[in-house]
Parts: sequence; C-alpha cells; structure tokens
Amino acid sequence: MARVFVDKLEGGASPLKQIRQALDFVRWEELIPSCARVFVKPNLTWRAHLPGVTTTPVFIEACVQALKDRTDRVIIGESDGGYHGFRAEEAFKSHGLYGLASRYNVDIVNLTRLEAEGVTGVIGGKEVSVDLPKLLLHDTDVLLTLPVPKIHAITRVSLAFKNQWGCIPSPMRLHHHSEFARKIILINRVLRTRIALFDGTHMLNRTGPMIGDPVNTNLILASDDPGAGSLACCHVMGVDPWSAPQHRMARREGLMPQNLDAIEFSQPLDPFCQYRFYLKRNFVNWVAAAAFKSAPLTRLLYDSSVADLCHRLLYSMRKHRLAAKFLYGSLGPPEIEGRRTQV
Repeated sequence: MARVFVDKLEGGASPLKQIRQALDFVRWEELIPSCARVFVKPNLTWRAHLPGVTTTPVFIEACVQALKDRTDRVIIGESDGGYHGFRAEEAFKSHGLYGLASRYNVDIVNLTRLEAEGVTGVIGGKEVSVDLPKLLLHDTDVLLTLPVPKIHAITRVSLAFKNQWGCIPSPMRLHHHSEFARKIILINRVLRTRIALFDGTHMLNRTGPMIGDPVNTNLILASDDPGAGSLACCHVMGVDPWSAPQHRMARREGLMPQNLDAIEFSQPLDPFCQYRFYLKRNFVNWVAAAAFKSAPLTRLLYDSSVADLCHRLLYSMRKHRLAAKFLYGSLGPPEIEGRRTQV
C-alpha cells in the first residue's frame, strides 16, 4: 500500500523534525539508496517567495538537511518562469538557495540552461513527446518533489504531479498545454517521481497558481506515491480529485489510487480537513482556460504578433479600476505577472 504522512507543522520552528518523521514513515531508506543522486524539485513559480505560491525557504532547507543524512549528492533545480516571466536564478537568490548550497554543499541548477533530450510514450492511448533535461533522465536516481498545495485556475489543483511541469526546460512550455494531462503523466512516469513532501505552510485558495487567497494551514503531508499524496491532499482541501484532468489521467494509467482505502496513513486524515477550497475563475482565467485546450489558440494569444498587441492592450486596461475588476475580479490585477523577457 502507498503511505501518506500528515501532521501539523510547529509554527515558527524549522520543520526538520517533522520532515524526518515523514520520511521515516514513507520508508525513505528503501527509496533513496545510500549516496543516491537526489534531485529536489521545489515549486518556484515566482521570482520571490509568496505564501501559498512558492515553496517556503525554511521547508526547502529542512528537506536538504534531512537528505544529507542519507546522501551527499543533492541537486535543487527549477526552470525559468513560464512565458519568459523571470530567470530561475532570480528565484534561487530570493529563496536563499545559493546560501543554502554553500552551507550544505549541494548544487543549484537552472534546468533551462541544461542540454535536453526528447522522450516519447503512450499515455491515455495516445503517443506524446516532450523534451526533458538529460540530467534528470540519466544522472538522477531519485526525484523528490516539494509542491505547494494550491487551487489552479486551469488544472483545478496543483499538487505532486503538476509540480514537475517545471521540469520542461523551455519557458514556452505553454505550447504543450493542449496535451497537458498526458504529458505531465509522461513526465512523472519517465522521471519516476518517488517521494512527495507537500509544503502546506500555506495553501492557495480561489484562483492560483500565481494569485489567490493564501490560507495558513500549517500542514505537512508526505507520500511514497505522488498519486496517493495528491489524493490525500485533495481530501484535506475538500476538492474533488477527479475534477483535475491530470488526476483522471493518472488514475487511468494506474498512477493514482481509486480511493483513500488503498492508502496507509500515519494518523486519521479527517481531523486535518478544516478548510474548504474552491475555484472561482475571473474573465482572464476563462480566456486562458480556452487557450489551454487549443494549440492554435495558444499560439495566437501567446506566441504571435497578435499576442504582443493583446498583452499591451491588457496591461493598458488593467490601469483602469472598473476594467481591472471586470478582467480580474475582486482580487484585482496581479502585481506579479511575467514581463516576457527574451532569452
């Protein structure tokens, strides 16, 4: 049976003790051989830390501290922000990863700068392909993912499978969106995601993945199976797991349990289900959701001369209060949208 650890984080303290307990519960020594090459994939969706948006710096550090008990070969990595929104190095710096690398002798890599290789597989009865860094394909023994549980305006939720979308090195990975469910499952299957440590210091409600309502849940979940961990997280959030296309595809491919009965828990899950998360899309979300399902529409709106005109118009409209409220709802226009810098 897959295993899931769940507990409250001790507010204001390092989560190292609980991360060690979580790793022990999921039998990490069976999954991470001594001196294994471990790649840690945090969620660095923005250049600076934002609660409920990016993995908490102290959570990343505690994870590294725990791993160093087992192996000296630890790499932390992320790709440049989608749509050329920011350089991964900006996120590394603001999350304190360069200092962490120095303290614990670990490597930090920008996956966008690495040589990539195409991989192909049949997922959901259809052949799909994606480019992935050779480092992850040939020089990594274990991938450990550190997702932030959040509502996502397009994929419904972002959990243990979705976090590996950032393993695609190209900032223009939005071109893969029309085949998202199949390709994210291909990525997780090829990279053999082994352990998921969910940073539930804050979880993001309402919109996501970049803006929303951060909820101070102070939880840690961990699993030796990304599907089982994601299923448990959905239960904690009060979200239907099968509303997410990647979860339906994972279930079809045998990478996600049908129900919680197939999971062994460290303690009962229900006492931690104190919140009700929901998705409320704004106008811009609906447009993005339509483009997400259509490769031609994605290219038109994000990678053409029309795209530049549309974005200039959008940024101009957001300056007007009523127009901004119509476009973005009560949250207003995000202050953290990408600038689309060129490589």
